[in-house]
Amino acid sequence: MKNKKLNMLIKASVLSRKPSVCFFCFFTILSTILILLSVSIILPLRDNIENKINNHISKRELVTEFDENISDDFINDDLAEIKKVKYVSTVYRMPAKLIVKEQSGVLFDEYNLGYLHNDCNPIITSGRVFDESETGVALVPQTIRDFKSSDNKIYEILGESLIGKTLVLTDECGNIHKAEVVGAYSTSDPIFSRYEILIPQADLLKYDEMVLNDTSEGIASISGDKSYIILIDSAQNVEKAMEEISGINNVYQKNIGIDVDSYNVALMILFTSLMFFIIIAIFGFFMFLKNYINNRTNELALYRSLGYKSKHIFYIIFAEHFVFEILSFTMGAIITELLNILIINPYIYTFAGNTLMEMTVNISILQAVCVFLLLFVILLIECRNAVKKSEKTDLTVLLRER
Repeated sequence: MKNKKLNMLIKASVLSRKPSVCFFCFFTILSTILILLSVSIILPLRDNIENKINNHISKRELVTEFDENISDDFINDDLAEIKKVKYVSTVYRMPAKLIVKEQSGVLFDEYNLGYLHNDCNPIITSGRVFDESETGVALVPQTIRDFKSSDNKIYEILGESLIGKTLVLTDECGNIHKAEVVGAYSTSDPIFSRYEILIPQADLLKYDEMVLNDTSEGIASISGDKSYIILIDSAQNVEKAMEEISGINNVYQKNIGIDVDSYNVALMILFTSLMFFIIIAIFGFFMFLKNYINNRTNELALYRSLGYKSKHIFYIIFAEHFVFEILSFTMGAIITELLNILIINPYIYTFAGNTLMEMTVNISILQAVCVFLLLFVILLIECRNAVKKSEKTDLTVLLRER
């Protein structure tokens, strides 16, 4: 039997059941929107849980300290032993942060000179991040609230407006340090403060030494003890690493105020809810399609009475639904993307914008393909089940059923 005749039959069937076809399209669009929305939220949410919370750089860092009177040879021997520990990625000197004031008139408040931790990737909002091999460069916060004591006012300064300018910074001992601003970074990560100017580690270590060696101002605010950061390969291995390193030298973990447990509980509840929502949406589409096709029993009986074989009946049912599933899925995907842009992302930004949990949701091609294949498989299964059911049922019974 030629497909041309079957296609004419499909067309006639669709025209005779316009309300049912419209309802099928509506339910497919709705299912597509619900599933795609949930998937597009779950994936960045999962990334936040794993990378931004559980495996945050602060959760993978240990600190070990040595008294300033301990010899460098002894320290190097201990560090060499620490580096041999299975879970240790790297060990490096931790600079002490300095309090500085800007003297050229660009800024008026006091600021901390800080540094970028190894394996830490700050969000650069404008300009660029510096390389640790550079010197005399700096990153400033995205937005600076600069207090000017002369008029007792706080001025909001955009970090990008300082790019290309050279900051003239003086420490507590009056030492002058110049740094050209090459970029502005987001302070959404709690590892940074809003009053921190970031410079290369080597520069900060050099400035620390200058302060410690300058006795003209009395006792320095920073300690002469030598601290080292031990970076662990994964947050899951921190406790094991601590046990081994404790046998070499005292070690501790700094706390920057991330409540991991609360974040995990709240996010896992939301994650589980969305997963349950996806399952319900898939099950709903499955049951709707099953009932929708099963209600066409009389039509299947008519096709069989006219001599159509099972493969012809399958082609008629599947082709008809497949065409409308493609159209409905495309429409649903477009609506979902519009919802993400106009409603979901602005709503998420209201609650999580400029925080560690900041994220945006969107539909990737891979996500869309996977969801479409899922709906396609459900359609394929139900069409095959309907045809098999018609094969096992007596034709006279089929003609009587409603």
